[in-house]
Amino acid sequence: MFIFGGKIIYFKTISKHYLAIGLARVTFTVVTGKSLTECSVSRNNRIFIKMSMRRTNLPMLRAPYDTTHEYNAISVGSPRQLVSEQRQIAEIVPVRHDLPSRIESIEDRLAMQERNTQALIDKAFKIKEDVIESLNFTQGTWNEEKQARALLQEHIRTITAVVNKLNGDIAALESSIKSRDTAHVTTNNAVKNLEVHHVQSLQDLRGRIVRCDSSISKLSADFRSCFESIKQLSHQQQEIQNRMTDRIHGLEAQLVTLNSNIERINGESRMKLQHLEGDTNTQMSMIDAKTRQLIEDMKANLSSMQSNFETERERLEQRLFVAIEKAEGNSDLNLEKLLKKIDEGQYVTDARISKLEESLHESRSHMDNAQSSMETKLLAKMDKTIQRHTEEIAKLKRECREGFLTVHESISNMKTVMEGKRKLLEDQLRKEIGQIRKMIVLV
Repeated sequence: MFIFGGKIIYFKTISKHYLAIGLARVTFTVVTGKSLTECSVSRNNRIFIKMSMRRTNLPMLRAPYDTTHEYNAISVGSPRQLVSEQRQIAEIVPVRHDLPSRIESIEDRLAMQERNTQALIDKAFKIKEDVIESLNFTQGTWNEEKQARALLQEHIRTITAVVNKLNGDIAALESSIKSRDTAHVTTNNAVKNLEVHHVQSLQDLRGRIVRCDSSISKLSADFRSCFESIKQLSHQQQEIQNRMTDRIHGLEAQLVTLNSNIERINGESRMKLQHLEGDTNTQMSMIDAKTRQLIEDMKANLSSMQSNFETERERLEQRLFVAIEKAEGNSDLNLEKLLKKIDEGQYVTDARISKLEESLHESRSHMDNAQSSMETKLLAKMDKTIQRHTEEIAKLKRECREGFLTVHESISNMKTVMEGKRKLLEDQLRKEIGQIRKMIVLV
């Protein structure tokens, strides 16, 4: 503060601003009628009087303007309020990667402002020293006193101009900081909304993948049931074949016994003929009749057995053909159902993937309005997730196609095996029938 002729002018705001800039203490010169005193203001707004010099030759200095009112028009916000507001903004707004560059630019501007204010303060101190030297050397002439007053007035005007300029710069900086903070808050909210949207889309994709897995498990269960039914049919066919072979072996044993009986009867008849060569023709005719009757009975038995065997063979062939046709029809129906289900699943997945791609394009268009660094990082994350999901979907498609190929191959192999078995059975039956016919012809 400055004292002119017992009247006080307060420059408390000036000292506050200088202390807020970074000075530890602000010193002012107090000029009274016959003394010159240096006062200093510290950070806790305490006034310290350092020294007082008595002067006997200096006249009383008076201000060229009214000093009855207090000059508090120039108001600068306290640094504590600015620091607290900045802390609140820092607590509310999350720190992003682009904030340090702006903070550094603001710090550079503040450093430039501090350098300018320091230069102005040095200039003011030089003016003050010039005034003090002029007051010490002139010893109170009126012209020198007038020059000293003019210098003091210029000093006060420069200080007020500096304070006004600093006040305007600080207000501009505060407004720019507030506007940037609001912009950061809005961008952060938009980014949070986009993150929530992407998390929801990822959850939806995971649910759809789980559904695809469940449908694939159902299809695998259907395949297993089809394979089990085919195995049962093959077991039934093997059992029927075993029964047929047992029947054929039984018939062969009966034929062997019949042949042995015929041979035995022929031997007995030969022995009787050798022993009874001297018998009459009547006995020979009776023996011939008996032998003819036996042969006719054997032929009738063989024909009946052959007809029964053929009827049983035809019945078994019909049953086998019916079972094979049923198995083929069931397998074809199951394959058609599975193919339809897989086509529907592929169509649904393609539609959902297209919807997801559209949503991703929309999100990218919204993200273009954000800053470059945030946009690149988010787009990289989205590309990675899309590639991963596309790879998973392609993997699922490949697995489904491989499963269907294996099913088709197994069904074709089963068909070829069944046809080969059927041909083998037919060949065996034909050979056995030919052997039986040869044996009948020989008999």
